[in-house]
Amino acid sequence: MSNYQQDEEKLKRLQTGNHADWKQAYDEWRAPFLLYFHQHGVAEREQALTLFQDAMVVMFHNITTRKLDTPLQSELRTYLFGIGKRLYWRSKGQAAKAWNDDIPETPVAPEVEDKEEQRHRADLVRRLLSQIGEPCRTVLDMFYLRGYSMEALAEELELPSEGAARKKKFDCLKKMRDLL
Repeated sequence: MSNYQQDEEKLKRLQTGNHADWKQAYDEWRAPFLLYFHQHGVAEREQALTLFQDAMVVMFHNITTRKLDTPLQSELRTYLFGIGKRLYWRSKGQAAKAWNDDIPETPVAPEVEDKEEQRHRADLVRRLLSQIGEPCRTVLDMFYLRGYSMEALAEELELPSEGAARKKKFDCLKKMRDLL
């Protein structure tokens, strides 16, 4: 009997390519993977996310082509982290180094991580709004944060029509994109 019975059952489900099973695995492994690479200081958040995506693609290929099959020699999550390590060092053009193999449990629920990402985005938007200047700051604030309709926006800003308000909002968003 295998030491990794639950993982072998999960492997069999993943080998079918079922989207729901892969989504569940993705959600289950994402936070620990990001934490692991963050703790080792090898990647910023965006780099770690890209590394996770790449590792999942390799893992998907290895599982669906049955390159990885039973009996397992480790947990599936450990296998994924190993792929991540190899991809990271390969991208740096270096040989694999010694790593602490203590893979963390999920420290936070995915919902909490999503809220952290929302806060990060909100900070970015606040910073951009402070750089964008008036009247664009007011236009975007009224539309996105206060929920003004185009009609109300046009009336409040004394613009001739809803179309003019839409054009103003479009120009302000373009200005904000240029700042990125």
